[in-house]
Amino acid sequence: MIVVAAMMATMSAKAQDAGKFAVGVNGTYSFKTESFAPGLKFQYSILRNLRVELAGDLWSKKDLTKSVDVFFNIHLLLHPSEVFKVYPLLGIGYINTKTDSSEYTIDGVHVFNPEKSRDNVMGNAGLGIQINASKHVAFSVEGKYQFKDDSQFCSSLGLIYIF
Repeated sequence: MIVVAAMMATMSAKAQDAGKFAVGVNGTYSFKTESFAPGLKFQYSILRNLRVELAGDLWSKKDLTKSVDVFFNIHLLLHPSEVFKVYPLLGIGYINTKTDSSEYTIDGVHVFNPEKSRDNVMGNAGLGIQINASKHVAFSVEGKYQFKDDSQFCSSLGLIYIF
């Protein structure tokens, strides 16, 4: 009961953090596909220690393949200081991957590969750090593992504007 009381006191001590809305941009890199994705994110602080995020990325074309993803994450915010926040994240998302058609000839045989499109549900699990540069501007660094049919580890750098 003492632990629960301490948690409640911590969460209510800075209740004014709840209700904050933020918009950000980020750049994400996949170590598996060696590709880059610019993205957007929208965040809302439900409580001082709990934030939800809706985000999406547009992956650059690599080997005739390009992707777009959208996901919903939950961040559990830990506040070592008012400038520095650490957060584990957990989420679920959707990814669409398209491979362009291709034609080539091998040993006089013409080969045609039609365009392919795949839709997948994915999960995210990772860790992030937010550094507040001012009352309205923050930077973020995240590392997350994306669970899908061909899972991958991604890292991202972001710039956030807090309203």
